[in-house]
Amino acid sequence: MTDNVLRLSGVITEKPTFKKSPSGVQHCLFSIEHRSMQKEAEFSRNAFCYMPIVVSGNLVNQLKNHISKGMHIQVSGFITFQQSANKLGKLVLHAQYIEHI
Repeated sequence: MTDNVLRLSGVITEKPTFKKSPSGVQHCLFSIEHRSMQKEAEFSRNAFCYMPIVVSGNLVNQLKNHISKGMHIQVSGFITFQQSANKLGKLVLHAQYIEHI
């Protein structure tokens, strides 16, 4: 097995959407905006990104009344590539742990 772990903090940019898959699995979808200063080659630089987040299974039930737009969170999980019907692709963070900060 190879490593696939990402931890990112940011602000929730939209109202989380709750859905159920045809197989009955609960999902919560939202995005976070991350901004920070990072060191690279001994220089400081701004780091910025939007990251789509997918939460699935039991963790969704814990979030239903405790997550909202504008909240500062830290998310850790694994990333996957998701492609839409029009062939546009994006990286998505599948959350395994979420903490309010």
